[in-house]
This record gives sequence, structure tokens and C-alpha cells, in this order.
Amino acid sequence: MSVEAQVSARTFLFLLLLLALGLLVLIIRPFWSALFMAAVLAVTFHPWYERLTAKLNGHRKVAATLITLCLVIALVLPVVTLGVVAVREAAQALDSMHQILSEEGVDGLIHRVPQPIQDWIWRVWDQLPARQRNAQFIFNFEGRAAGEIPRLVGQIGQMFAQTLLMVVALFFMLLDGGRLLGWMNLVSPLQKRQMRELFTEFRRVSAIVLLGSVTTAGAQSAAALVGYLIAHAPGAYFLTLVTFFFALVPIVGAGAFSFAVAVFLYLQGHLYPAIFLAAWSVLVVGMVDNVVKPMVIKGGMEMHGAIVFFALIGGFAAFGLVGLVLGPLSVTLLLAVLRIYQRDFAARQSPAA
Repeated sequence: MSVEAQVSARTFLFLLLLLALGLLVLIIRPFWSALFMAAVLAVTFHPWYERLTAKLNGHRKVAATLITLCLVIALVLPVVTLGVVAVREAAQALDSMHQILSEEGVDGLIHRVPQPIQDWIWRVWDQLPARQRNAQFIFNFEGRAAGEIPRLVGQIGQMFAQTLLMVVALFFMLLDGGRLLGWMNLVSPLQKRQMRELFTEFRRVSAIVLLGSVTTAGAQSAAALVGYLIAHAPGAYFLTLVTFFFALVPIVGAGAFSFAVAVFLYLQGHLYPAIFLAAWSVLVVGMVDNVVKPMVIKGGMEMHGAIVFFALIGGFAAFGLVGLVLGPLSVTLLLAVLRIYQRDFAARQSPAA
């Protein structure tokens, strides 16, 4: 084959590669977060999977099934339970509000508002023109509620679909993860040692971020539970479960949720328990996140604590909950690539130059 024919073949092959990558991005885009979280969990729990496979005399499917079921019970079921409870409570609240509005009007609804803010709502309500009251308010409220319900149902359905895809992907990644890595070693232009180093960084950072997030959320939830019990908050253990999931979100945090519970206690007329819980939320629950998470995450990463912090916040702002892992992982991947290039390529070019 002539040189021109080889150049044309390579150019055409490169265009086909770009086309295939573009199509692959479009295919994966609707559920990329589910695949990414499945990869993170599979890499993190791969050593456990290997040890369990050895104890089961090489039955990989059984080991993958058991690991997947344990993760579903530990991670997925609490989230699904919390979502079902939240949807049920929201539906009951909307039904109750609709019944009150239809029987007693807006006045009956305001009478059920906590006393500390009831006078303020009455003043705002009295300033509205008469034509905007009662019937108009009820019509607008029901219209907005009817418009939000389909959107809420769609989001819940999407969450269940993403969760199911993540579970299925996790099972197959545990089962065939070794083959996938072997294929990547074959098609990658990097050496096996370099691919192994990148994979090790991925597994280490994924495990550290997950461990740091879960450990911090558990510590904050335990601290919040103490505050709930002392302040006699209603449903303290359920509030603790909700606090745990809010603790996984860095911008919101467990302290903000427990502070909201303190505001609720104040609106219910419990002044001193509300003051105590508000102070406990700021001084204890909020400080746990600032102490525990940097210690756990920074202890396993060769990065400054400020870089870890902004990687978490920036990742969450860009990608949502998935960004809590993707943010630190992106920074660590960049550092690993630069380190490999400096060691294996730049060092060889310097003497020649």
C-alpha cells in the first residue's frame, strides 16, 4: 500500500473513530451517572468480591449477586424508603390542604398555621384585594398542584430507572471487571504498568471519597440524634435517617436540616428546645463535617485540604450527587496523568534535548 493510501486509510479510520465515540456519548448520556456510580462501587468493592469468590470456590456469579444484594440493602433500600415516605407525606398534605380549602376556605388554612407566624400571614392576606381571595387563591393553588404532580411522578420514575440500571451495571462490572480491564490494556496506547497505576488511583480515590462521605454523614447523624432526643423532637429516629442523607449533600448539609427542625420546633411553640437545637446544629452538627471529612479524605489523598474541599463543592455544583466522587477523582486523575508524563516521557526527552 502506498503512502498516500495509508494516510487516507488512517484519516478515514480516525473519522470513523470520532463518529463511533460521538454515537457512544449520545447512547450513554441518558444514564451516564448510573454507569459511573456502578463503576465506582464495583471498583471500591472489587477486593471484597475477589475474597468472597475465593471462599465460594470460584463461583463468581454467586459472589457478584451477594455483593450486589448487600449494596442494594445498604444503599438503595433506605433511599427508596425515604422517597416513598416523602411522596406519601406530600400527597397527604396536599389532600388535607385541598379539603380544608374546599370546606373552610383560606381562613381555615391560616388558622392552622403556627401561632408565631400566623399574625404576619393575616396581615399579608388582609392587604390583598378581595377579588384575589378564596376562590382565586384556591384555583391557583390547585392549578399549580396539578401541574407539579406529573413532574414529581416523572422524576421519581426516572430515579427508579437510574437505580435499576446502576444495580444491573454493578452486577456485570463485578462479574466481568477483570475482562474489561484486560480489554482496556489491549486497546490503550499506554503501558500495562501505566494503566494499572491509573486504575489504582481510581480505586483508591473512589474508596476514600465514599468512606469519607459515609463516615461523616454517620457522625453528623449521630450528633443530630443526640440533639433531637434532648430537644424532644417528634420522630427523632426518622429525622436522623433524613439527616444522614442531607449530610451527603455538602451545600445543604446535616446542620442545615437539623437547624430547620429547630425552626419547626419554634413554630410549634417550643421556644427553649428550639434554641438548644439551633445552637447544637451550628456548634456541634455543623462542626463535625468540618473536622471528620477533611481528616478522612485528606488522609488518603496527596492533595491539600482546600483542593479537596473545592473539588467536592465544584463537582456537586457541576454534576449533582455524582460530582461528590467525580470532582476529587478528576483532580486526582489530572495529577496522576501529569506524574506519569513527567516520569515516563518528559524525563526521557530532557537528556535528548
